[in-house]
Amino acid sequence: MPEITGKKQVQSRFQKGCSGNPKGRPKGSIGQAALLAKSILEENVSEICNRLVDEAKNGNIQAIRLILDRILPVRKELPMKINLPEIQCAHDVLTAINIITNAIAEGIITVSEGEVLSKIIDINLKTIETQDFQIRLEKLEAKKDAL
Repeated sequence: MPEITGKKQVQSRFQKGCSGNPKGRPKGSIGQAALLAKSILEENVSEICNRLVDEAKNGNIQAIRLILDRILPVRKELPMKINLPEIQCAHDVLTAINIITNAIAEGIITVSEGEVLSKIIDINLKTIETQDFQIRLEKLEAKKDAL
């Protein structure tokens, strides 16, 4: 068995980041098959759509599903019905977290929904803390400049 099988080969035929075929197909170009498919679709799109609608009207469940999925896509998340206070200070964050915890315990929202809300509130808290820190720093710098 060769001794170099476990080692990474250092040399390569091509330099990193350089194409092995620099005169190859340009980025973003479209192949012949894709161009042909696109032209066929463009020529027949209204006929295809009309046929799909007719199939849906005749009770074809797959056609109905296809149309509805395109027109009314399934929402992955539903809005949550929970009243949280406007968050302007750290005290408001504590109140909001308590409301979220109680809503989870009462089954009003799911644990994952509570987690998402808590992360959003945490971002608000960090923003408030950063703003407070900046205000305090500006006051200290103003005091220092006044001396």
